[in-house]
Amino acid sequence: MFIKKSQKEISEMTDEVAEIYAKGLEAHNVEVQKLAIEKAIEPINETLKNTSKGLEDANETIKQLQESAKAGLNVDSYEVQLKNFLTENIDKIKDIQAAGSGVVEFTMKAVADIATASGTNTSPPNTVGTDLAPLQNVNLREMQVLNLTTNINTSAAAFPYTEAVPKDGDYAFVAEGAAKPQIDFAWETNYAKPVKAAAWIRLTDEAIQDVKGLESVAKDYLFKKHNLFKAKAILFGTGVAPQPKGATVYGRVFSAGDLALSVSTPNFMDVVNATITDIATTHNYTDELDYRANLVLINPNDFFIQLVSAKDTQGHPLYPTASLFDQVNLGGVTIMPERAIPAGKIFVADMEMYHTTNYLPYTVKIGYINDDFIKNQFVMLGESRYHAFVKKLDAQAFIYDDIATIKTAITKAP
Repeated sequence: MFIKKSQKEISEMTDEVAEIYAKGLEAHNVEVQKLAIEKAIEPINETLKNTSKGLEDANETIKQLQESAKAGLNVDSYEVQLKNFLTENIDKIKDIQAAGSGVVEFTMKAVADIATASGTNTSPPNTVGTDLAPLQNVNLREMQVLNLTTNINTSAAAFPYTEAVPKDGDYAFVAEGAAKPQIDFAWETNYAKPVKAAAWIRLTDEAIQDVKGLESVAKDYLFKKHNLFKAKAILFGTGVAPQPKGATVYGRVFSAGDLALSVSTPNFMDVVNATITDIATTHNYTDELDYRANLVLINPNDFFIQLVSAKDTQGHPLYPTASLFDQVNLGGVTIMPERAIPAGKIFVADMEMYHTTNYLPYTVKIGYINDDFIKNQFVMLGESRYHAFVKKLDAQAFIYDDIATIKTAITKAP
């Protein structure tokens, strides 16, 4: 007689004893299954005891069940199937018994494993996704340009600005009784016109009700897209109405002047410093206040090549902050990567000379278009109106040129 062991007893067995025990347990389980099958078949034998053909069919069924048991199939599942079969066909079996001959056939169905594919999820609503994973804001980048401009509030649609320039004459040392020299100056008034930046999103009442956080995400998206669009325009606007004129469009090319052919094997920082020097020493008239560049923008690939990967003879980074903060600050000038700048280009400027206004600050309006109301739809509109300009004389403070061209211009002949 086979006696089952506890888990503790099994763990204390040697490998050989454990193997013998496992084989005995397997044989014991098969025997238990056989006994269960024989018990399940008893109703068939009782019902068909006077029908020789019925007994033959029953014997065949028993053989199939026994074979299934040997194959390790689930006995209880077959027992349930057999009982259900007998219940459903009891009238046929009685007819066979009365007739003295006949057959009903029972076919066993294999029980399938239950896996993740066993279940189905029929057409879940679209909102289920945002219920399980809440809606997040659109991950838009920022351009560090707007905060560097000279920004003011104004209520004037045509924003006036007046520049004064010296004309003739100068101070002189005068002898006693001699006439003093006369000097004069002139001025010019110009006007900047506002530009409008706007976009809208159409939403439905149902979407706002069913998708958690949708209204907040939509407002955040409109605001960030506005700021990014405005920053790009301040750099690259064509100046053709209705676009503002961007700082790179105001930008002039590098003028080497006295720096021409002055540097042996110049590197990138020589290019930057030469450009800053050009801005500081280029004037509209004698004794004009120097412009002081505060921003340098280059393509991210050039930023890596020229700054992040730059090392001294010991292999130490020359500009540690370049990789840590995506910028280098030298002498009050910030050098940053900007993907909108084409590879090989460099933009250097005194951005305080670029003026922006808040004529109509950024606002969000909600309203209806056409038949939106009867469709449970509405529009969320984000817009602003602002002036963006550089005074006529201050255009000297912007340079936009090729790195290679500047390097060539200052390279001393060997």
